[in-house]
Amino acid sequence: MRTQTPQPRQPLQIFVLNVPEFAPLTEAARQLPSCRVEARGDYTVISSDVPIAFERRALGLKPAVWYGLFTGGLDGRIESYERDIVRIAPRA
Repeated sequence: MRTQTPQPRQPLQIFVLNVPEFAPLTEAARQLPSCRVEARGDYTVISSDVPIAFERRALGLKPAVWYGLFTGGLDGRIESYERDIVRIAPRA
């Protein structure tokens, strides 16, 4: 019997538009050891191989900005998106 090697997960990616309103998200990601942050034109891409979470109040975001966090795009799975916390994971 042959065992198959599991395929590596695709890292999650959050595409953040480079505007002042979303800067707290980018800065918070820079502080997380599990995140990689890379500038790509008008966007900053936050990548991680493991689930990550952000808290709205810790970021200092108003609800309208909070609910628009992923307008730049997301490649991953939203596990939880509540009023004050979001948890995102790589796709399984």
